[in-house]
Amino acid sequence: MVNREESYEILNRYGFFVPSGEPNIDETLDGTIVRRREQKWLDMFSQWPLFIGSRFDKVKKRCRKGIPASVRGQAWYHLSAAKYRRENEDRSCSTGSLFSYYLTQNPDPRVVDDIKKDLSRSFPDHEMFRGDGCGQESLYDVLKAYAIHDPDVGYCQAQAPIAAILLMHLPAEQAFWVFVQINEEYVKGYFSDGLTAIKEDALATEILIKRVSPKGYRLLRNLDVDPILYTVDWYMTLFSRTYRAPQLYRLWDMFFCEGVKVLFRLALVIVCEALDDGPSDIVTQAHKCDNPMDLVTLIKQTAKHIPFSVLLSKMDKLPLSDINLAQACKQARQQLSLDMKTMQNRKQ
Repeated sequence: MVNREESYEILNRYGFFVPSGEPNIDETLDGTIVRRREQKWLDMFSQWPLFIGSRFDKVKKRCRKGIPASVRGQAWYHLSAAKYRRENEDRSCSTGSLFSYYLTQNPDPRVVDDIKKDLSRSFPDHEMFRGDGCGQESLYDVLKAYAIHDPDVGYCQAQAPIAAILLMHLPAEQAFWVFVQINEEYVKGYFSDGLTAIKEDALATEILIKRVSPKGYRLLRNLDVDPILYTVDWYMTLFSRTYRAPQLYRLWDMFFCEGVKVLFRLALVIVCEALDDGPSDIVTQAHKCDNPMDLVTLIKQTAKHIPFSVLLSKMDKLPLSDINLAQACKQARQQLSLDMKTMQNRKQ
């Protein structure tokens, strides 16, 4: 028998339609604390060059605590340096707005078709994008503008959820410039043909797993699990297909402050939880897997099974330095280059 009290949807504070019986995952803080944090961010915005320079540790600490919702969009706009990128680019544009200029141009018709196909697929459970929601036009504008801005990349399906999340926090023009920074500064090359950068970061993740969880690494190697299978969706969408508000927003608060290493840290913690350090039932199940895809599925499920607060705590404690990450990325590039040369030699 259907419980009619749970058969309808409600709109949560983040703009998502959720079943009325779904557990409340809202982050609630005392109003006084929220207002105090908001004021601290407003003060930082007014002295941004000082804070992002000599007082960066303070900025990082406040990002890790979580940015207040009311100033989150502007915080991302500042943290990503999109504000300054936009000012510099617009200064050299005859129309005064490069984004507005892009909207008057026509990209490859195939790109337009691909973008339009994905508009209704991007968060159809959010009020901005459901049906003919007001956000679909802005999403089209941002994705179209970027396809003109960087025709070599054009449009990739994984870009749509990223742009949509930005539009939940920012006007279209500001969202566009943050989107540019993500593509060109944070995850450069992720959406290029061949996905070389993603393959490098996937392999670098596996190299780091060997460092932080030898037990987990052995299991992955024994089943010959390609790291791209569990990292590609995480990295290319910045975990936006794995988490929703408020968890995703907390992750992006740190991502915009500290960069791509935040994605690596979360990926490593998830894999460690699934294969080595997590709940005994999950770890036991992982080590009983005899099929690589079963193990990949379990790893992805673990990402949603472990409380996000636990993952954040373990990310903070993970023994991973910038040097460790740089070395792993360098080793991955060298390995992939060697593999490519080997394949070319075999074809000759």
